Amino acid sequence: MARKHAPSSAGARAAGASGASEPSPASPRSAQTLRALLHSRRTATLATQSQQAAEAPGIWLVPYAIDGVGKCLVLLASSAAPHARQMQAQPVVSLLIAQSESAPQPVHIHERVSIIGLAKFPVSGSAAWVSARHAYLRRFPDATTMTQLGDFRFVCIGPQHARHVVGYGATRSVEQPELLALLASPH
Repeated sequence: MARKHAPSSAGARAAGASGASEPSPASPRSAQTLRALLHSRRTATLATQSQQAAEAPGIWLVPYAIDGVGKCLVLLASSAAPHARQMQAQPVVSLLIAQSESAPQPVHIHERVSIIGLAKFPVSGSAAWVSARHAYLRRFPDATTMTQLGDFRFVCIGPQHARHVVGYGATRSVEQPELLALLASPH
């Protein structure tokens, strides 16, 4: 679903509107650019929540792979890492995947997507674990040794919803069915 830029919240309140315009179908071009972004980038910024009031939310740069079979984004995390503990306690996470910066271009035109997802830790040896491992090692073959260490676990992020910024002033909501289709198909 695509959304046009909404008026400012003050303007929306004055007009009595919610601030969001009516959704319209995603253009084939925006779906293609999102698919290309997801499949071409190798790292994402992961945001996790803490259950401890004194702890701040965590923000982490993480490598990710795409499991087209499991229709999820796959991370590899050490059990000792704060983000792994936070995902186990609070599985709702956010991933930001962004186009790389090009020095002469204004940063506001770079494509990016913020995905809200649910983190799950598949049981070692399960079908979901095998699929996640295959996807991760296909993308990061140099991580084979890490996957054999008992401390590291795969994390499958099941996408629920996303905000896709195609460029300046071009933002749309992406619902779960479209996200799952984009993860399942690399082209």
